[in-house]
Amino acid sequence: MPKKKKTFQPKKPSDKLPMTEDAKRRKRRTNAIVIASAILAFIIGVGVFGYWFIYQKPLQATIIEVNGKKISVKYILNRCLLGMQTASDPSTVSPLSVIQSVIQEQLIEQVAVKAPYNINVTEADIDKELRNEANGNTSTTTTTTTTPLAPVTTTTTTSGMSDAEFHEWYLQRLNESQLPEDQFRDLIRVSIISQRLNQYLINQMSNTIEQVHLWDIVLPDTTTATDVKSRIDAGEDFSTIARELSQDSDTQAKGGDMGWIPLKALDSTLETVASKLEIGEVSYPVQTTAAQQQAQSSQQDQSCYLLMVTEKDPARVIDQQYIPYLQGRLLQDWLNDEMSKQQVKLLGRGQKGGYDSSTEAWLKYEIEKLKASRGIIETTTTTTTNPLTGQ
Repeated sequence: MPKKKKTFQPKKPSDKLPMTEDAKRRKRRTNAIVIASAILAFIIGVGVFGYWFIYQKPLQATIIEVNGKKISVKYILNRCLLGMQTASDPSTVSPLSVIQSVIQEQLIEQVAVKAPYNINVTEADIDKELRNEANGNTSTTTTTTTTPLAPVTTTTTTSGMSDAEFHEWYLQRLNESQLPEDQFRDLIRVSIISQRLNQYLINQMSNTIEQVHLWDIVLPDTTTATDVKSRIDAGEDFSTIARELSQDSDTQAKGGDMGWIPLKALDSTLETVASKLEIGEVSYPVQTTAAQQQAQSSQQDQSCYLLMVTEKDPARVIDQQYIPYLQGRLLQDWLNDEMSKQQVKLLGRGQKGGYDSSTEAWLKYEIEKLKASRGIIETTTTTTTNPLTGQ
């Protein structure tokens, strides 16, 4: 079959006119602007990401985890600053103390809502608590509830503020806290739960408790206490030495006799020692927890106790003088018990995890940065070094 011959098709004349030099310059300028804008946007994007990655991402990291509930570094920093602004002595507020408080708050909030406590706090309860705080000089209603140990008096304050006045006060408090509103209200919620939980524990408290008939000799230092212990071990009478040497003004004249005392009414260190003593046994020299801490900070020896137990009773009726103290430590005892039951993780910046000196230094550095960003000026001047750069 013969091939078809290709026919020549002449090109149609273009309708487009050739670009003028001015048009070409405008197009080149437009292209250059587009490219420059893209490069600038890329640079800004990299800068923003870099700032977030270096300065903001670490603040979003989890530093506490309580039963799966994660608490960020940023929240702890804000709570530190809030604590410093409201505390009578800001120097007592440290990152670690705030972390411990937040852990306790989480335990209370998570556990107290369950059986057997079933404590529920509504938004109306929170508003009422805030109104009571806003108007501290109004009339009060007093309610007395009878418990197995003693009457418990609850005082309720009724706010006389108008809605407009309360709203203004509320916004001011919220602004001062520098917390999101949900976190601010959650603080009030936990406070109410704590009060109700404490009342529940008081109502459930037995009127009997483990007690010991305790004797003590208080001496000025460990060396003196060790010498006196040797004299007692050699056969000298405990009461005679107590009358001669003890610095406890309440028991010296009685030969060191403290009477019956609940173990839980003692300092935690003394409680541990006394609970392990046999009848008639004299303890080794022991310092209270506070004295131990003071000795470590001052590098000076502190006063010591020699303890002796002459009687024990696992369920003796509590004397009225000890009831307020025992009621006062119920919530802390409950928290200590829950700490051993719940899953609490304390994270840090160190490779091994946990809270270490590196984490403490970094948090303090971030707190100072936060103060500067909010214009908070302290009366004393401190120098803070970036723990990462040393500058």
